[in-house]
Amino acid sequence: MPAKTLAMLLCSTLFATAQSAPIESRRAPLAVFIGHWEGSGKFAETKFSKPQTVTSSADCNWTPQGSALVCEMVVHDSQGEHRQLSIDTPDSEGSGYTYYTVNPGRRPFYGDLQISGATWVYAPSPEAKDQYPQFRTTNVFSGDTETFKTEFTEDGTHWVTMLEGTMKRTGK
Repeated sequence: MPAKTLAMLLCSTLFATAQSAPIESRRAPLAVFIGHWEGSGKFAETKFSKPQTVTSSADCNWTPQGSALVCEMVVHDSQGEHRQLSIDTPDSEGSGYTYYTVNPGRRPFYGDLQISGATWVYAPSPEAKDQYPQFRTTNVFSGDTETFKTEFTEDGTHWVTMLEGTMKRTGK
């Protein structure tokens, strides 16, 4: 192999390695969600929810190329079974995270995923600013337990809890 070709190959390999290192470290906080999860929650009586108990299971793992966390969830409530696919990934600006959610039969949506230690907040998208109602879900992780709460606001100031519950990791 000519020296010039070898040098180009070495430089491109080093460049690719240098580019992947920040992605590896930025995706590290997402690893807390890897595994199989089982849980339940209770909806409150609100403008956007009716009192009921829900159960759910979720399986979360890295995408095949390792750039994002993907979670498939099945939720059972009084209306039946619902499926959801979520993708959590470092954002393109390098400063935070973005989530994308797909529910069959509904419009896909995305937003900002704010991670601070063990607390994750799935916030509305930047485009939703000043558009109401807005919804957010807060997850707090402690070992193999995730406590979650979903809230809405109609004014950007007062948040109303509509769902609370817990998930337990039952396998990795």
